[in-house]
Amino acid sequence: MKLFLAPIQGMTTACYRNAFARHFGNIDAYYAPFIGLSETKKISNLLLKDLLPEHNGSSINVVPQLLGNDGVLFKKFATVICAMGYHEINWNIGCPFPMVTGRKRGSGILPYPDMVKKFLDTACSDNTYKVSIKMRLGLNDPEEGFRVMEVLNEYPLSGVIIHARTGKQMYTGQVDLDAFKTLAVSCKHEVTYNGDIFTYDDYLRIKSCFPSINNYMLGRGALTYPFLPSVIKGCNIPSENKIGIIRDFHDDIFKYYQTRLSGARHLSDKMKEFWDYLHVHICTDKRLLKKIKKCHDSSQYTELVNQLFDSAEWIE
Repeated sequence: MKLFLAPIQGMTTACYRNAFARHFGNIDAYYAPFIGLSETKKISNLLLKDLLPEHNGSSINVVPQLLGNDGVLFKKFATVICAMGYHEINWNIGCPFPMVTGRKRGSGILPYPDMVKKFLDTACSDNTYKVSIKMRLGLNDPEEGFRVMEVLNEYPLSGVIIHARTGKQMYTGQVDLDAFKTLAVSCKHEVTYNGDIFTYDDYLRIKSCFPSINNYMLGRGALTYPFLPSVIKGCNIPSENKIGIIRDFHDDIFKYYQTRLSGARHLSDKMKEFWDYLHVHICTDKRLLKKIKKCHDSSQYTELVNQLFDSAEWIE
């Protein structure tokens, strides 16, 4: 059984992945946030900075992800990324955000299986790298996903990750386990389940529904409950140690951005994203969290966060 960390824009960048691996671990592959395909004469290190080997720990497995609908550009970017030492490139046809889908990218390409086929004809024509897919059930309905899966089955993909929602749902409503099962059964490639695994009980429930599925991608569940991969893999961490681990994890990320972001406000605003997820399992004075949200100064932020950790308790 393998666990993957989902790519979440703005959050699961190299510094986050490295810190997560140090403090929590039990992730078999970290999928990097997508890089948008674009026409460019030269693919610069600035464009690929999150994937540069010097920014990523050698002990963790990182899978780059590309977003777009042009197979020629995918191949061009994949070739450069492959030369950096990567062997698998993930194609994102699952992103649900309207700014993406409106351009027939992400899950916006799912109603167009002919476009998917044309893309893969080129993207899969180079055997120096493997192509995997991250997709949704469809953009508007699962029938779209079924038609696309017929296309995907024609190509030598290394795996297909399926988020059990449509793009139209974004992250609202319930995952559609029936549609996922039908789509997964029709897939000739190794399937990874993705969607709404927030607790160990969620994992057990999904596992009982799909006993043949061995791979799971954790997204918001791992960001709100970073001990979840350890729990799923049977590694018990005493509750009294968890706040200290979270504190060290936070401080690693804070120190990283402290050396790279200019301006006290920029730094404090960046760190607020951290609390958007993590506050769920921390029992503390809610007024402190509100003050952190309103804070625009890094010194004040540090003082408030220290107060929070000094008084906080971890809740499962």
